[in-house]
Amino acid sequence: MGTIIVIDTETVTGTYGLLSVGAVVLERDGGKINLLDTYFGFSDEFEYGFYFAQQYAYAKRNSVARKPRREIDEELAGLARRYDVNTAYAYNARFDKTVARAYLPALQFNWHDLMQPARQVLASAEHYPAYKKLYPYVELTRGGVLKRGYSVECVGRYLGLPHETHVALEDAQMETEIAVRLGLFDRAAVC
Repeated sequence: MGTIIVIDTETVTGTYGLLSVGAVVLERDGGKINLLDTYFGFSDEFEYGFYFAQQYAYAKRNSVARKPRREIDEELAGLARRYDVNTAYAYNARFDKTVARAYLPALQFNWHDLMQPARQVLASAEHYPAYKKLYPYVELTRGGVLKRGYSVECVGRYLGLPHETHVALEDAQMETEIAVRLGLFDRAAVC
């Protein structure tokens, strides 16, 4: 099965300006998933941004030094090499892939999206009745997937997980838990 990485990025705004990146490295062995490592990089490039305060508080609480983006890029690429990782997963992977290509060029992964399979799984007979009860506004597309209400925050709440913090590592950990609980790694779409 191999080793994979779940990545989350936080930016100044939209896909502009990398504030931080969080990564969870996992080993998949049949149905078992084992945590191998985690990484949090907090860029010293910007002193502001949508979720700057959250990154700053987390870094201070966990004694994480701010670093130049180039150093974060090299460290994360080194982590991927050390564990022989070439496949990355992210919730809304198009966003994280765009940010990584712009700000972390050493990261060369095959990217897989967790959001689309989550939309499918949550629309299934196993989950949809309870999900609809929690979120009465959700509905299905003609193709039979969730039309709205499938953010990390919504899915996490449905699964009883803590609130999304918008700290890259904590969100990567939450996305990992969502993927494990809903069986998304085997369903994830290449993007």
